[in-house]
Amino acid sequence: MTRFFTSKRMMALLASFILLAALVGLTLREREKPTWPEAFLIDAFGWVQGVIYAPVHHVADFFEQIQNIKALYEENAKLKQNLNDYSSMAIQVEVLQRENKKLKDDLYKLKDISGQFDLVSANVVGRSPSSWNKEITIDVGSKNGVEKDMAVITANKGLVGRVYEVTPYHSKVLLLTDKERMGISAKVLNNDEKNIAYGIVSGATNDLSHTDKVRVEMTGITLDTKVEKGQNVVTSGLAYTLFPANLYIGKIASVTEDKLGLTQTAEIEPAASLGSLEFLYVVKKTKAEAR
Repeated sequence: MTRFFTSKRMMALLASFILLAALVGLTLREREKPTWPEAFLIDAFGWVQGVIYAPVHHVADFFEQIQNIKALYEENAKLKQNLNDYSSMAIQVEVLQRENKKLKDDLYKLKDISGQFDLVSANVVGRSPSSWNKEITIDVGSKNGVEKDMAVITANKGLVGRVYEVTPYHSKVLLLTDKERMGISAKVLNNDEKNIAYGIVSGATNDLSHTDKVRVEMTGITLDTKVEKGQNVVTSGLAYTLFPANLYIGKIASVTEDKLGLTQTAEIEPAASLGSLEFLYVVKKTKAEAR
């Protein structure tokens, strides 16, 4: 009985090998379409591969997109930085070009006066709203040869005021519009040298904080001298005054007599734009004094 079963097993095993060989033979032959077992196996393996590959593929795409986004972000940041650097450089170039043009214009305007005086160029670096009509701070001081009571002018030679306080690298300038401390000996230019009108310029008649069109007063003009609207007013340069002669103060806007009828008062439109001061010049001394 045992032999019978053993023989049956041998025959079944042999039949299996024969069937497997037949299947292999069939698969090795070229044909137009696979057999149903092959088709079943191909579909089964294809489905399994699809189930595995699709998520893996999407995960790989996800990480690749993250890398691309990161690269784009870094490139965008670099481009923004380059744009900021370029904008900053363009602004600096524009500022330098403006300053260069301003200095060239100033040099041309000051050509005649720079032949008479030693000038120190300065920038306005401080101006308080509470003392807008009274003083400014400039960025030159004793290290630049600036001294107390030196005159300060603009490029169009308009008088701004005088230095009243000096440190090594900065100075405070008392403005022409300060009514309490400013007093400048001045004269009115006319064709009659024997009948020159003198007076004292002593501060503003209106508030600079409200308008840039400020007026300053020239008082003490005698009645026997003819003073008219449109005449120019300059520093007198008299021996007891602080300023050299002929620094331009401004143009007469109007003339009135005082209440007692003893003197005349002239309102002067300053040559300097006192409400918007930027670049100034300190008048150190005359060329003759320097020698």
